[in-house]
Amino acid sequence: MRTGWLAFLLLVDVTRAAAQTVAPESFTVRHMALDVAVDFPAEHVGGAVTYTLANWTRAPARTVSFLVNRLMEASSVEDANGAALTFRQAVVRFHDDPMRQVNQVRVTLRHAVPPGGEVTVRIAYGGNLVGYTEIGWLYVRDRVDTAFTILREDALAFPVVDGLSEAANRRRPRTDFTYDATVRVPRRFLVAAGGAASRASHADGTVSWRYRSAGASPFLNLAIAPFDTLVESGVRLFSFPADSAGARRTMASAQAALRTLTRWFGPLHVAPEVTITEIPDGWGSQASLVGGIIQSAAVFHDATQVGELYHELTHLWNARDTDQPSPRWNEGLASFLQGLLRERLDGWAGRPEAEARRIAQLRERAAGDSLLRRVPFVAYGARGITDNAYRVGALLFATLHALVGDAQFQAIVGGYYQAHPRGGSTADFIAFATRASTRDLTAFFDDWMRTTRWVAHLERATTVEDLAAHYR
Repeated sequence: MRTGWLAFLLLVDVTRAAAQTVAPESFTVRHMALDVAVDFPAEHVGGAVTYTLANWTRAPARTVSFLVNRLMEASSVEDANGAALTFRQAVVRFHDDPMRQVNQVRVTLRHAVPPGGEVTVRIAYGGNLVGYTEIGWLYVRDRVDTAFTILREDALAFPVVDGLSEAANRRRPRTDFTYDATVRVPRRFLVAAGGAASRASHADGTVSWRYRSAGASPFLNLAIAPFDTLVESGVRLFSFPADSAGARRTMASAQAALRTLTRWFGPLHVAPEVTITEIPDGWGSQASLVGGIIQSAAVFHDATQVGELYHELTHLWNARDTDQPSPRWNEGLASFLQGLLRERLDGWAGRPEAEARRIAQLRERAAGDSLLRRVPFVAYGARGITDNAYRVGALLFATLHALVGDAQFQAIVGGYYQAHPRGGSTADFIAFATRASTRDLTAFFDDWMRTTRWVAHLERATTVEDLAAHYR
């Protein structure tokens, strides 16, 4: 028994090591057209997805790897002219995460696509939808259920371009894409997503909901439930019927936050048309001005959880991150801003105490985590430890705010967003912040972004003011 277990561990180590040498997939998504139907009694999703793909590499490419949920399969693959393409599929494991099983659909294109060239691929597929909680993704509990269903990339509810190495997938550029999505459901259900909405009724008692993105989005999330709706001043809110009072409160909080963030950071690059969709607790929240906000039910049930909503709304003022892979410092910024908004909008007095707890917790965490002590923030994406971006980033931006004050902090964060409508890198942000501040921030960013010297500062700090004092 022990020999078998050791053999398995050795296999895991070997496959993970091999995954480090796997090249990322050659294609990124430019446009996605989804047309599916949801059969609730059969717990089945089926239809087709059509992708416009671009070869981002410097070499011609003739094969594309698509991944779909392990209980789904492709029935046909075609090119733009409707001609059949050769493909093979199999349920396989990730090289560097053997517990993660997917159905890989490997498609051979009719001709090799040159660097920068585009190709269209249509995949008809269907099957049952299951989550990925067994690999530690506790929020990916997706399934077809009359209470709530969501179709998204996280559970591979539709084929997505990716390979079988998470390390290689992180090295592939993740470009935003436009989408045109149609979902057919029984009449009593609403489908929620970001974008221009329309619907068509059918004689069999079903309704096709169609959403077309207003621009490029980092994701497509399609939530399905017997929702209620509220619409006010550029915000469309979908909520569960039992949470009507919470929905009205959430709408008021969203409107106040949007006004405040606009005053702090300037107008959004496009007129806000924000979609907020309530989802059950534990399913994860996500935000995009184009793709919409999926927001956990806790915000609708408990006014003290409104910081979660504020967190997601602040992401609307994030310039697109061009780092590949991203260290995700924007999550740290949002984590700080959610507390600041609670303080300024709701009279919350607990921010200093919460920050003191975060210092103590992070000091204890760093003591037992060698990666946290050795890997600088800028490398979090490359090393796969972006969960730390929330905690470390929240203290980074709290310290920056204490150091430069309200006016300069707003000029840094808002100015960077306004100056980078097409996106920017971590280096771009550091350079902009350094120019925008009257205080020399070189040592600050050296400590918090480029090195891990911030860990030593935690040893002698109990408050954010203690951390800021190093740079005055």
